Amino acid sequence: MTKRITVLVGPPCSGKSSYLKDFESDFVISSDRIVEILCRQHMLEYHEYFLLPKLHKIRIAHDKIFYKLVQHSKRFQHIVWDLTNLTQESRARIFVHYPGASFTAIQFDTPCGKNEVLKRELLQRNLERSRTQGKYIEESILKSMVDKYERVNEDEGFSEILKLKVINITNK
Repeated sequence: MTKRITVLVGPPCSGKSSYLKDFESDFVISSDRIVEILCRQHMLEYHEYFLLPKLHKIRIAHDKIFYKLVQHSKRFQHIVWDLTNLTQESRARIFVHYPGASFTAIQFDTPCGKNEVLKRELLQRNLERSRTQGKYIEESILKSMVDKYERVNEDEGFSEILKLKVINITNK
């Protein structure tokens, strides 16, 4: 039975997956990994996946695989959700899967909302990630994700909220 859930919270390119390289856990749930596999299978570029309609067969396949991963994860003690988890609503859905577990949020503490400096920094990181990893998110999609980003608050049910400062916009 799962005892600990760590939920990473932050927009794309804010450092969530990089942070996991030195983080101890038993199982990681990552939508990104599924997207990468499906893109290879269907000969799509990474960014093209996000342009597919919600009811496209590839997106439906993603959701089925993701659901199976969640079910499989329940066999492990410490699980990490490596997704953007940008809204309170998206984070609330995680709690349903693991009754009785302790939840920690790690918020990649970036200024949220309609902050143009943040968007520029993330867009620059997005271009760099495209060059180094072949993963790119369309600019309009990245900006809309930043616009809907909601910081974690104490009322959500996390036993601990850690904040990592990943973008220092005061120097820009």
